[in-house]
Formats: sequence, C-alpha cells, structure tokens
Amino acid sequence: MSGVPLQSLVNGQQADHISIHDRGFQYGDGCFETIRVLANKPILWQQHLSRLKRACRLLYLEVDFDLLDKDLSQLLETNQSSDVILKIIITRGEGGRGYAPGSSSSCTRVLQLSNYQAPTIRKAAKIMLCRHGLSANTMLAGIKHLNRLDQVLASREIPDSFDEGLCLDQQGYIVEGCKSNLMLCIDDELITPDLSSCGVEGVMLEQLIESYAGRGYPVARKKINLKQLQMADELFLCNSVFGVWSVAEIYNADFELYWKSNRDEGQYTSAAIDWANEIFRVGN
Repeated sequence: MSGVPLQSLVNGQQADHISIHDRGFQYGDGCFETIRVLANKPILWQQHLSRLKRACRLLYLEVDFDLLDKDLSQLLETNQSSDVILKIIITRGEGGRGYAPGSSSSCTRVLQLSNYQAPTIRKAAKIMLCRHGLSANTMLAGIKHLNRLDQVLASREIPDSFDEGLCLDQQGYIVEGCKSNLMLCIDDELITPDLSSCGVEGVMLEQLIESYAGRGYPVARKKINLKQLQMADELFLCNSVFGVWSVAEIYNADFELYWKSNRDEGQYTSAAIDWANEIFRVGN
C-alpha cells in the first residue's frame, strides 16, 4: 500500500539508516504510528499522537515531543506530494548489550514519508482466517509496539488473491485483521472484538465507535468466537489509512468458504464508510 520512501529524518537529520546498536533494531524496543497525510495534513493526528504518548508511557520511553513536533514540521515543509503515509518510529536508542536498558540511553526518533498507493480493491473485501494466533500480553495490548512478528507470520499465509487475513488469539477468539480492526453486526447489535489481551486499538476504530455512540448505537466489545462470526449480518474492516472496507466473503485456512455476506452493504457499514470518507475529505 505504501510506495518507495520519499524522505526520512532520524533525530531531526536527513538520514535513511540507524545504528546497528539501536535497541529498536536489537530488541524491537520501541513503538510506532502509521498516519495518512492528505494535503500536508496528518489525518486524525491528535488521536495518533495520544496513542503514541500512551505507548511511550507504557514502555517507559522518555521522548521529547516538542522535538518530535519540530521534526514533523520540518518533514512536511518540503513535502510536495498530496497523498502520503507518515511513519513515526520511537526506539529507546542505543543502550549497550543485554536486555536491561541503560540509564543514559536517549530515544531515537525516526520520521518517514512514503507515497501512498491505494490498494486495488474490490467493492467488498475477500478475506481469510489465518492459522497463526496472536500472542497475549495485557500490558502491551492496544499499542503499536515494534514487535510485529505475529502480524508478519500471519500475513505470509495470505495469497495475493485475498485482501486481508483475520487473526485469532490463542483461545480461538477473533481479534483483528493483520492490518485492520474489525466490526460486525449480529441481530442488530454492533460488536467489535475485545482487545484487552492482544491486538491494536485502532484510531479509526475509536472514531467509528464514538460516531455510532453519538447517534445512539453503542458498540459492544466482546470476545467473538468463530460460530458467532458466522452469524454476522454485516462485517467490515477499518484502519486510519484506507478507512472502511466492507467484507464480502471469509474463507478458512484451507481456503473453503466460511462466511458470505447476504447484502451488498448494510446500514451500519454504509454509515461507517460515509464517516471515514468525511474524515479523508480534508485533502480534496
């Protein structure tokens, strides 16, 4: 979905590499955010920044966010592309050998802009259930830490003919897509998977939950098993890069049809698509 990097800053300086001693490289010791930028405006910026700050607090990363703000301004000043992806990576910096971080380590700030290349999508997505299950950790649940091995291993199961894969936890409950969150409607109840043990608390997901609640449709957070998944009347994916994507079909790990939508686009999915389009309309 993202093209070749346009430019990048490391601690405020133009660069395209970090030290091999950096703890982000050595141990995945850090966190990140991926943000759509339209007409030089980072979409849902305050929400992304809030999640980044939360991740840094949980990981005990002491980041100078004033410097990060200057980095972002510097990067956007020279950007001439109308639709790009901003990736912000924060690591603990260089900390010597061993897991225990040094007391004097200084965080590394990496900001990178890449051209956004919208996926070639069908009107509704064709997705599959991945065999690889997500690891559980209640402390790390919700944030985008740098250890994405679960998503890497699950994603390699997805053939090119599919648009996304759904990940389960170790108990067999649906959690999220490899790169997206999930929302479904069962018997007129809006549900999104419980993310208290694993998964990413998506910025777009939060926005949609607020939008539904504001119109009198609360979204329940529940553990969703495979049998319940098959009962869904509507089902869609969301993230802060592509927005909202309705789902047409789900296949199991043996590529057998598991669930099929009985409608083109339900009322809840249509509303979510409209709200996401409104968020992105700032760049038009």
